[in-house]
Amino acid sequence: METQRLRLIEPTLELERAYRDYLREFIEAGEEKNMYHRPEETADVAACIRKLQDHARGVNLPQDQVPYSAYWALSEAGELVGEIEIRPRLTPAFEDMGGHIGFSVRPGQRRKGYATQMLAMMLEKARVMGLRRVLLTCDRANIGSARTIQKNGGKLFSESVAWNGQLALRYWIDLPPQEK
Repeated sequence: METQRLRLIEPTLELERAYRDYLREFIEAGEEKNMYHRPEETADVAACIRKLQDHARGVNLPQDQVPYSAYWALSEAGELVGEIEIRPRLTPAFEDMGGHIGFSVRPGQRRKGYATQMLAMMLEKARVMGLRRVLLTCDRANIGSARTIQKNGGKLFSESVAWNGQLALRYWIDLPPQEK
């Protein structure tokens, strides 16, 4: 099966139904830990979207957070296949686990190349933001994420137990300057 071309869009209430389906798939697969919102927050999708928009502007952020921009990855068919976030700067907690970019792909759409494509698109956004190097992390057991990061130029630089108790892999990806 050929991977569909994706586009990244900012969260919008116009895709409420698609987002509900996306979240439901994680819950039904027992993968709530891979969601960016806790299941109890997802009953009000409009509130989830407002929260993402606020956090992008640095409004109502938890004390240990930095502003971040979230994007939804849509297939050519209009299916919401994944979410990806970028943080322009890191706190010590995000240096430990989380990094500059975090991503997830809905369970039924994995192993189709979507995460690799999403990350490549986000790396271009990072370059435009002026970042020259980005940190990405994943649990050691998450082979799919590790491969996605490596396919996008990630170089492993450390491995240790993170704040969440999981063995974390930390990768740097160097971004060449934008061509003028």
